[in-house]
Amino acid sequence: MPHPADSSRARTGIRRLASCALVALFAVSSAAQSAAGSKGGAAVPTLASINQALLQVDYTVEQLRRFRSAGGGIVTVREQLQVDANGTTKPQFALDFLAVEGEPAGSPLSLKWQQTYARYGTLFFRNGSFQVRDLLRAKANYTLHDFGPVARAGRAARRMVVFPNAVDKALWVLDVDIATHVPLFVAEFDNSLKIFAEIEVVTFARGVQGMTPSTPLQAVVPQPDFAAASTFLGDPPGLIDPDIAAVMGDYGLENIDVHQDPINGREKLVMSYTDGVDQFLVIQTVNVADPFAGLPGTAANTIGRFRDPAVSALVFWDNGVSFHVAGRGSLTRLDDAARSIYRQALSN
Repeated sequence: MPHPADSSRARTGIRRLASCALVALFAVSSAAQSAAGSKGGAAVPTLASINQALLQVDYTVEQLRRFRSAGGGIVTVREQLQVDANGTTKPQFALDFLAVEGEPAGSPLSLKWQQTYARYGTLFFRNGSFQVRDLLRAKANYTLHDFGPVARAGRAARRMVVFPNAVDKALWVLDVDIATHVPLFVAEFDNSLKIFAEIEVVTFARGVQGMTPSTPLQAVVPQPDFAAASTFLGDPPGLIDPDIAAVMGDYGLENIDVHQDPINGREKLVMSYTDGVDQFLVIQTVNVADPFAGLPGTAANTIGRFRDPAVSALVFWDNGVSFHVAGRGSLTRLDDAARSIYRQALSN
């Protein structure tokens, strides 16, 4: 656990970062306020009201999702999103690729992104934007700052900054619709204030019509708890219930699913953890060989790691089970979480 003095310095540092972020955003927000005008008496969005919108509001939007390419450029994809709320944080939805901005239909780049959406569209919605996933944890781990009225997609909105209490998490800038409290603009910054994800709604309508819900590429079977998931998989000896409390105490278990790959038949136990807004995953794939076996220069008990501004991924293996720990690129504590889970697997 960090020393109290270290925690104090971290909080001081992040508050300085907050000040810089808020100053940087002030000019943009002020200009937008002039365009939007004042909506006297309009309710200021809260984490609770944004969460309530996810639970209750049906809507259809056309939006621009901007991706940072490997070469540092920006690819802008136009998409349609329909959300059919069902009272849970996992509403029914349909996310459809429309076009790559500036590219003719049928071009190689357009076809590439169309295939990407067919494969990963459900992940873009479930994991690739801002959501309040656990209200109590979100309130404990984030603060919300109001920057006043703006206009977005021809609608009155308020610009909000969602600021984390820890230094290794994203900072979010949201334009939240006044009438519904659905976010109409989402920008995600890392802890050095570099933007690497952005979604801009350009049209908004209440309700959905003729929606065919998006489905994941793999079959997903929700499980009530680890014991049930282990039983579903036949209680393989290498499977573990990860203990992350010592290094990730601000995160708690969100969901447990078993994914069944229709191509190779492999089954994966996917456990999602959240701090209320952010997520990371612990994925255990049973009955697989050691991916590091035979690689030159590989020592025993090796953890492979990949990290870029968007993604942190750590992979290791024990007793017939491959472990994959994945989260956002800024979440450096995933290294400690992976080591803790690996030690638990070795002692199991």
